[in-house]
Amino acid sequence: MPQDAPFSTTRSSPTPVGVCPDDCDEAFAMVQDEVNRIKRQGPGMADMDMESRTYREIPAEVIRNGYITQAYTDLAADMPENHWVRLASYVSVQGGCAIRQAASADDMIPDRIFGGADTGANMLTALGEANVAIFESIYPPMRMAANCGIERVLECADEGAIQLEQDLRTALEQMQDGDLRGAADTIARYEQMEVVQPVYERWPGTFQAAGVVDGLNVFQDMTSIPVAKTCTRENLVPLGDRSIASPTDRVDYYRDLMDRMYEIEGIRE
Repeated sequence: MPQDAPFSTTRSSPTPVGVCPDDCDEAFAMVQDEVNRIKRQGPGMADMDMESRTYREIPAEVIRNGYITQAYTDLAADMPENHWVRLASYVSVQGGCAIRQAASADDMIPDRIFGGADTGANMLTALGEANVAIFESIYPPMRMAANCGIERVLECADEGAIQLEQDLRTALEQMQDGDLRGAADTIARYEQMEVVQPVYERWPGTFQAAGVVDGLNVFQDMTSIPVAKTCTRENLVPLGDRSIASPTDRVDYYRDLMDRMYEIEGIRE
């Protein structure tokens, strides 16, 4: 059995798995309440720094990422035909690793290179914003589809009871037709072009600094990530010459990550 392969479904299964009120507004509100609860998570309990033997507060970005990752993991189990969310359950873990690293980056190299700019704090905020933006944009209709069935979501959108971005509608229709990889690719393009890119544009210097540091650190690749559910720098999927600032490069890199997940989970296209 391949590692981390609790479900290897490759055909769409539109059977609802969760609680679904009859009213479209209520069904969507139930999902949106979950999203809002996670977004409201603030700084949490104190964590001990074992080196300095001092306590420090866990940032809200770290706590929210934990809840978001669990939500993706649960949704992937409930809606295995959604390959985008299956990959998101891995990628959100790696995002959390980067968020925790940024949270503890008081002596990061960028602070010394870029005129004392608080790059660690900026990176924490930027990564946290991207994490939440993806979650609140894509998770609600996908969770509703798992709860109520894809057909019901499309009906509610047709009735005007819920807002459904055209790209996400297309992806759900592709899942209905059994084009699961195509559906995942459609969501990924929407994610990177429409959701994540504005975050990059709000924090251009911060992400540029991360790329510069990666170029200076010839001994360790800091921008490539693994498809793994633990913080590790082993078995990285190489970013190569692609730029994390380019949405088209990120979509292309996403395809490599999906290929790796298919290998791990034993999925055949």
